[in-house]
Amino acid sequence: MADFTFDPADLGPLDCTRWDEKLVEQLSYLTPYDADELLSYVTDESARQALDYIKDNGQRIIIPITPAPVRFTARHVNGLKRAFRILSGAVAKVAVAWLDTPALQHVLPLEPYEAQWLRLAQNAPGDPTAQVFHRWDFALDVSGDPDAAHFKLFEVNSVDVGGIHYAGAAHFVMSGALMLLGAPNVWGSPGSCGADPRLILMTALMFHPAAKAIKGRRKLRVAIAENQDFTTGITEAESIRKFFRKRFIKTQCVDARRFETHSEYRVAYRGKPVDVVYRNIELRDLADLETAGGDLSGLRAAAQAGKMLSSPFGELDHKSLWEALGSDEFAELFTAQERQLIAQHVPWTRLLSERKTTDPAGRSIELADYVRQNRSDLVMKPNRSCGGQGVTIGRITSRDQWDYTLTAALQTPDTWVVQERIPIPRRLTCRVTEDGRFEPDEVFSVYGGFHSVGGPGFVGRASHSPVVNVMQGGGLLAVMGKMPKEN
Repeated sequence: MADFTFDPADLGPLDCTRWDEKLVEQLSYLTPYDADELLSYVTDESARQALDYIKDNGQRIIIPITPAPVRFTARHVNGLKRAFRILSGAVAKVAVAWLDTPALQHVLPLEPYEAQWLRLAQNAPGDPTAQVFHRWDFALDVSGDPDAAHFKLFEVNSVDVGGIHYAGAAHFVMSGALMLLGAPNVWGSPGSCGADPRLILMTALMFHPAAKAIKGRRKLRVAIAENQDFTTGITEAESIRKFFRKRFIKTQCVDARRFETHSEYRVAYRGKPVDVVYRNIELRDLADLETAGGDLSGLRAAAQAGKMLSSPFGELDHKSLWEALGSDEFAELFTAQERQLIAQHVPWTRLLSERKTTDPAGRSIELADYVRQNRSDLVMKPNRSCGGQGVTIGRITSRDQWDYTLTAALQTPDTWVVQERIPIPRRLTCRVTEDGRFEPDEVFSVYGGFHSVGGPGFVGRASHSPVVNVMQGGGLLAVMGKMPKEN
């Protein structure tokens, strides 16, 4: 994505502990035979654990795992847990206010079809604005920030959330690999590295108000709503279904058009009750299905009955949500504690158009001029895209390309955001040489955080590109923990 050669050190610090150095050194000592045995184990186990995605041509791709995992500590986990809990409450306040606040509706624009779903759900039981399952995407210098007091959030994803299965499976695979390697002082306790995100989602579903209403009369029935016309891309839904069923939660993957309305259960599938729908499809995709003649009456009934996670309010997970949180215009929505946390972890972000606003220091600016003049400190990206699409980092983009991207963004106002550049830490890891040995290497690393009553959990991702995304050639970074005595 860079227009010219750049120095990775210019984009973020080297995140490396003495344990990381020792692990890379241990990997570098392996003979080509032993290195191949270790890599074969990781590849074969990754295939068994369905760490994969399907390309458009039908090819199954096994997602690579970075050979050297990251080790969190209990202090990291506790700091991130507290932040996610408080931020979830702040985002729910934005969702409540959005319904009657034109200024928020401008910062978080929805199509009329999407807004109809939010209004359909607004009076549902169980506080639908809070029934949202988030993945908080952030940068963390693990070695330099022992309490996670300075992590920075890129964005939040609250619908069709990726990484839930991949995180738990990558942790499992690398736990085995580290045992084979004999790596010391590695711990898999949730207190040190977070819980398995599949369990975090499972507990969010089990403690959903609609699930608690069953009151133990029968087993919980969960449906994962998706568009089953899609047969390529991320493959996690089926893996999550299997994981839940092994833990005695009746779970099915259901096409969004096949839910039924029911006089007793409100929503059903094949005549059987559906207690909670885990929504693995965006409202914009539902609009396409309905335009093509699909019947979504069953799914609408789920939203109206408060039986959905994420509720339609999850659709407010725009990148411009950070403007709603961080702008003085909406500060009165939040408590002092929430404002302090937002200032600490949410970068300055603005929906991009020709307008006046304030810069990170609170000074009045013409936004377009400010973006043009401060390229090296900023990033531009589409407001509602995913997968790293369109992310333009000013520091590694030529002046001409930056101006071209800005001009294009201004031609479609309020569809892009500009954001304060977040330093992206580099982690020490290994790559394989031509003669089959490991040698030291560096990769950019970012994380996604999940949180529910089941605790916090994390998915790590790594790439040689500063736009770190699995679908753009990146890999997974297993999150492990330190032994308790070291925390």
